[in-house]
Amino acid sequence: MLIFSLDPGGDLGRILEKDIEVEEKQIKIWAAQIVLALEELHSKDIIYRDLKPENVVLDEKGNLHLIDFGLAKRGVNVLT
Repeated sequence: MLIFSLDPGGDLGRILEKDIEVEEKQIKIWAAQIVLALEELHSKDIIYRDLKPENVVLDEKGNLHLIDFGLAKRGVNVLT
């Protein structure tokens, strides 16, 4: 079963394509959210192998979510 949520903020690819200006503070928050998401996946022995702007979407509050886990791999021990 696949579950999709509506992410009204679009994706980072759209922001880059339209050359939308984003404050440095917001970029740092987004970078931290990506790192935290990847750390959480790694803690569950999941490798997310499709990180690109189009697979990072924004919710209505401006928080990031990773999508498209088609290339993700389970059961991989990540060195920390």
